[in-house]
Amino acid sequence: MSEYIRVKGNIIEKTGGVSRVYAKGGIEHNSKGKIEYFAESYSYGEPEKPPIKIIDGAVKEIELLTALDQGSDNAKSDKSQPGMIFGNTYHFKVKSYIKNPPINLLNIKWMLKYHSLSQNKWLEIPLSAKGDSVKITLNDEDMCGRYIYVRAYVSNPETEAEYKEWMHNRFRWFNRLKIHQQIKDRVKDPWKISQEYSSLCGMAALFYIMIKRDPKAYEKLAKQLFRTGQYKIDTYIIKPHEKALSMYETKTTDANYKSMRMQEIDWIVLATTRSGESLNDQFVYNGFENSDMDMIKAVNWPDMLTRMCKEVAGYANAESFGLNLLSIKDKKGIGAKAHDYVSNSDLLELQTINKKYNAGHTILMMIDSDMIEDVSSYDPKNLTTNSHWVVYEGGLTFFDVHGNITTKVNEVEKVFFSIYTWGFDPVTQIDEFGNDDNKYKRPLIYKKQSISTKSFKSNYYGYIEAF
Repeated sequence: MSEYIRVKGNIIEKTGGVSRVYAKGGIEHNSKGKIEYFAESYSYGEPEKPPIKIIDGAVKEIELLTALDQGSDNAKSDKSQPGMIFGNTYHFKVKSYIKNPPINLLNIKWMLKYHSLSQNKWLEIPLSAKGDSVKITLNDEDMCGRYIYVRAYVSNPETEAEYKEWMHNRFRWFNRLKIHQQIKDRVKDPWKISQEYSSLCGMAALFYIMIKRDPKAYEKLAKQLFRTGQYKIDTYIIKPHEKALSMYETKTTDANYKSMRMQEIDWIVLATTRSGESLNDQFVYNGFENSDMDMIKAVNWPDMLTRMCKEVAGYANAESFGLNLLSIKDKKGIGAKAHDYVSNSDLLELQTINKKYNAGHTILMMIDSDMIEDVSSYDPKNLTTNSHWVVYEGGLTFFDVHGNITTKVNEVEKVFFSIYTWGFDPVTQIDEFGNDDNKYKRPLIYKKQSISTKSFKSNYYGYIEAF
């Protein structure tokens, strides 16, 4: 039924039901949307899809012949789900046709489709293979953590067969919900990064200062590294060493992983970055530390960390002071003890550090962990067992023998300053889980206590300045 109304020379047509427009060749344009005839508009619902034209030989169904692998379901249940894995080859085959198979099977074409997070758009990738089956090697990292759509068709890829399958994140056994929450927590509170029982103090300090400088850069890095297994910053690529690719298969239930006691995202970011910095093929860090040699492989060398302040953390300038191998070696032994007895050069340098910090520069200090416990030591063995990176966080205060504040270095008996280390908030000295350092009561991270000048001098090596 139609109704025609003439308004100032125009004709308004109200049409019930479906409005159809036909073109030559029998192609139908079907619209139940809005029609306007120079006056009031009318809506008739959502557009209808065109009817599927049955084409002889069109593909109806596809099947996957290759077995899938388990990985995290990335849900609150924290169970596993099947999916495809990066680098594996999968065999797909046409299972059925809408009517009859095509006379020539080589007329069957294939394509992949997925939504790319890196490009924020849907990508359609035609494949060169033809025929009723295809073997596809999934070697594009960008497909990780996405649903992959495999299409087989003779005439129209939009209306013929499609097979949908999940492709696991590169670190497939880690739960995305947990990972993303941990990333969010660290963007808000960078100090929640913690090396725990690993030797990754330098990497922890590096990413702590990175978040403070550019939290969005860390968020993007952490999410993409978890999903794709690598992350590129200009020409620098973060990923495991080629001989440590087994890191991708790590499970949170593995004894090696559990012994590190690290949160998932901290292990992925810190251990993966350090693995890529392995000295050579014979000295590869694989993310785990079951021996003293493994700990040495994780050592964060001063030159390396200075360079990474620019390459990874994004600082324009980075320079080290007192951290060449000879200077570090001279900090221990009888000669160093005699020097510290008569010299206050380390305290003067600490004042310089504080001035640079107050000027807005970032300071990474290389020390022996004995300093945090207020223990004086000149044992050369500490160079390989106790060396530790912390981030200076200001608050420098000198105390004389009577406990009074002083500015004269020759009167200083005790010293205090704030640091970031081991996942403690430099301000509150509380960790991510609400715990303080009550178990160890290490002065520099427990209730803002001071340490002796002897402890500071004997355990201080030098620093990196970044800005």
